[in-house]
Amino acid sequence: MPKIIGYTPPFLSRPSPGSRIFTDPEPQSPASPSKRTSYLGALPSTQYQGPRRLVASRGTEVFTVVGNKIRWADLSAVRDEWEDSTQSGTSRFGQSRSDATEATGDSVYRTLAVPVYYQIRQISISPSGLFLAICTEHTVHIAVLPDPSRLKEHDRSPLKVKTYQLGPTVHVIPESPLASVLWHPLAYATASTDCLVTVTAEAAVRVWEFDKANGWSLDRPKLAIDLRKLADGVSCDQDFEPSGFGKTRGFSVDDFDMEVSATCFGGRGREDEDAWASMTLWVAMRNGDLYALCPLLPSRWKPTSTTIPSLTTTAVSRMAAINDDETDMDERRAADQQYEWVQEIDNEEPQIHQSTDSLGEFEFRFRPQNPSAIPRLQGPFTIVPEEDATEIEVSDIHIFPAKLDEQDLFEGEDDYEIDQGLVQPIPFTTICVTTAENQVWFAIDLDGVTGQWLPKKGKSTFGVPSSDATALTLVDVVTLDGSATDAAGSWPVFTQDIAHNYSIFVTTSKHVYSLSLNDWVTQLGAELSGTEPVDPGLRTRLETRCQSRVCLTDKLIEVREPSEALSAPTIIDDTSLGYFLLTATSNAPYGVVFDQVPIGTSTVGPSLTDFTMSSSHLESQLANIPSSPIETVPAREPYCPPKIFYFNQHIPIDSMRQRLPPHLKKAISERPMRLSPAMLEIMTFAHRAVGVQSAGLENAAAELFRRCERLRVELAGQVKQMTELAQQLQRLTASTEEDENGNVKERKTPETRIKEARERQSKLVARYEALRRKVGRVGSANRELSSKELAWMHEIESLGRNVGIVGEEEDDEQEGGRRDTTLDKRFATVKQLTRSLVEEAHGIEKQQQQPPASPKGPPALDASISSISASSITPSMSASQITLTSRPSGAAASPRSSKFSGLGVSSRLQKEAIADIMAAVERESAVIEAAMRRLERLKMEY
Repeated sequence: MPKIIGYTPPFLSRPSPGSRIFTDPEPQSPASPSKRTSYLGALPSTQYQGPRRLVASRGTEVFTVVGNKIRWADLSAVRDEWEDSTQSGTSRFGQSRSDATEATGDSVYRTLAVPVYYQIRQISISPSGLFLAICTEHTVHIAVLPDPSRLKEHDRSPLKVKTYQLGPTVHVIPESPLASVLWHPLAYATASTDCLVTVTAEAAVRVWEFDKANGWSLDRPKLAIDLRKLADGVSCDQDFEPSGFGKTRGFSVDDFDMEVSATCFGGRGREDEDAWASMTLWVAMRNGDLYALCPLLPSRWKPTSTTIPSLTTTAVSRMAAINDDETDMDERRAADQQYEWVQEIDNEEPQIHQSTDSLGEFEFRFRPQNPSAIPRLQGPFTIVPEEDATEIEVSDIHIFPAKLDEQDLFEGEDDYEIDQGLVQPIPFTTICVTTAENQVWFAIDLDGVTGQWLPKKGKSTFGVPSSDATALTLVDVVTLDGSATDAAGSWPVFTQDIAHNYSIFVTTSKHVYSLSLNDWVTQLGAELSGTEPVDPGLRTRLETRCQSRVCLTDKLIEVREPSEALSAPTIIDDTSLGYFLLTATSNAPYGVVFDQVPIGTSTVGPSLTDFTMSSSHLESQLANIPSSPIETVPAREPYCPPKIFYFNQHIPIDSMRQRLPPHLKKAISERPMRLSPAMLEIMTFAHRAVGVQSAGLENAAAELFRRCERLRVELAGQVKQMTELAQQLQRLTASTEEDENGNVKERKTPETRIKEARERQSKLVARYEALRRKVGRVGSANRELSSKELAWMHEIESLGRNVGIVGEEEDDEQEGGRRDTTLDKRFATVKQLTRSLVEEAHGIEKQQQQPPASPKGPPALDASISSISASSITPSMSASQITLTSRPSGAAASPRSSKFSGLGVSSRLQKEAIADIMAAVERESAVIEAAMRRLERLKMEY
């Protein structure tokens, strides 16, 4: 979603001269009287229900409809003049600032005089920028746009442009009104030719390949199709041309079921789109049914670099997929026709258009003649689920085409380089439909639409066309306006965002919204277009993806005047002017300036207005989004003076006076006023007009007062934000900081931290180099060991054998058996002596317990013997444990005993440790002998 950085530019806001481009000047005289019963009543008006596209752009040039006139202006020149006038105080035409504000009609815009006498409803510039389509409710005119250099002349008088009426006997008032007028994205466009597709409400599709040098091409279309006839067709040899002017038509149910509401092409002629998309015309009926015509091409068309390879790959793969006997005959016939159509394109040599104009040189091809120029009508497709009984009234349709996998398409071709960062295949088509209830429905088509034709006469295997509808996969429904104040005139329309692939703008009568599906579509496309095999979690991920946020909604513009209606906007993306949206009402322009970002990068970011999930109403969405703590861009639109402040207050009274009969004009101007019913009616009307104007002025002044009060509050809030920002900056630049324990410590600057990190890195590199050199010296030279090294190695091996540690080979040989080492033998001897001493102590105890051979020993002797018998000496204990047990209480083991756990010790340390051990053994032996002598002495005494 584009990020908002501003609103209507100052050079287009009042009182700058640029604001006069989009406003209707004050009428010089009231409208002429019309035939009606009361000369004081309102002017008759008919409610128009249809698209309003009154603003178009070509680079920095803008075309707009004001009243029923077309104005042209170069926004770059308007901005430059405004900047010069604000700096120097005069305009570039020698006027002062006050005079330039009043006389802007001759300086900032130019009127294009076109012979269109009905109310203009739509204007559209061709992709080549050379033609302008001007549409009323029933007629279409093609204006040849002059060169920009001629439009930028200093002479600002009205410029008469060459204009042609398209279909003077087809698109006329008695016939069906127009539903859509589209420029073909694959048209063979030159300086004098182009292709326009018109669709009427009665489902008549006409392809006009006009040439301004050939007047006949403007009278009759190159291809005309009646969709109601085509829906019931069984052979391509039938006549599907719409009924001519003045021919009577019978009643048909299709008059209601196939009333066209809007149409659009499935692509824009880009190289990364699916090849069938740009030649597919999607038709939306008012009742919600969708149809597709594929392929719909002019007789000469311009393919992209990926169109022909993609068509060939699709046709060949489809033929290979149905190469069996179980395939349905209808599908086999459709695949054969598609293969025949593509083969004719492959066998044709491309034609080269030589041109010296701005369009340059390009290739074009002729439309294949077989199977037919008229494709089969595919559909209906339903966007409303079958179990849902909701009835919708479609107002517009927009298609996001499937994206090609260019890496797979051009695999193996060395001369075609693919930017891997920009290739993101999308294997499905996204369909957007808006309704008159200000709702937007989003659905996806996983199968896609490819070329299909009716069979030849006498070779039909299709039979009667099936009327069963194909259900699309509905993913989300967005409700824009909670309550439409003017339901009869509500007609939401789409506008494509030229800078982002999956962003669109929706315009209602009072609002403009931005809708973005970029994140959701790309993430779902990555899941569906993966080359890895389907894993068990794919279904769960897809269900989660469909239940997540689909569309990001942002309200851009809101108009509060009840009598004004917004036109569909135009998008301008220029390096000098910036990237902004521009729309207008009959009284003022409205704009939104976006942040310019490179195409292909993520454009989703925080916006100034609120956005949430699109499953609920937008009013509830706009109230529950947390805002950022510090806003760095303006959060509201600038103040625009109400219309009542600059409206000519004399117009209602002058208009009434102009419509009065001659005798009443003399009665109020030349003769003395006399009381009469006619005079009372005049006075009543004048009082009512003055009352309405005074009420409007009061409301506008009250709104201005409220704006001033709100401005004070917002200014205080901005001062508070600046204070918080200053405090944050002070904390960032402070010399001390608090750690996690609350202790104050010195803050290190980024330069100091970078310097310390570099020093640590240099030390690590030095250590690494030293170790690398040392290891290299060890492993690079195959030198023999010295005599000292050999002696030390033999000493370690002998010590290991003494303590029971052997090598891996010896360990494998003696695995499972007990090793007989010197220490093991000594340990066994100690345990045997211990057992003999214990047995001897028990024997002495038994002899002492025999009465009356000898008196009982003292309690101390019994306690000593019991202590010895209850000793913890067991055969499984080690020698060190026996030594510790036999010591007095509190004695500790020698700390040098731990040195025997390792082998990397010198012989001197080993000798000292063995000496310590022998001393300890001698002390223990002395203790045991002393204890035995004491026992013998006690026995002799008792």
